[in-house]
Amino acid sequence: MQCAIIEHKEVQFMYSEIFAQRIKKARNDTGFTQEEVSKETGIIRSTIAKYEIGTLQPDLEKLGILADFYGVSIDWLLGTSGGKNNPFPGGKSSIA
Repeated sequence: MQCAIIEHKEVQFMYSEIFAQRIKKARNDTGFTQEEVSKETGIIRSTIAKYEIGTLQPDLEKLGILADFYGVSIDWLLGTSGGKNNPFPGGKSSIA
């Protein structure tokens, strides 16, 4: 049982590292500062900074907000898809 817990933590760390890299790449690719992203999304700048260094992961709502803002898919942000493009029309990251 202990092995499964360690394995789960390793997988979780891998995804948080990928998310941190991709959320920062999305911001850099669009040319926004953390402060500008904060103003546009309503997510506190220090929270965005923590996402980018991998010390905090967003909840599902904020993940959707960021994916919509950057025009990328949630799958791409999480590293579960190689494709950066959002598969939903109009920049939406979910069917709503």
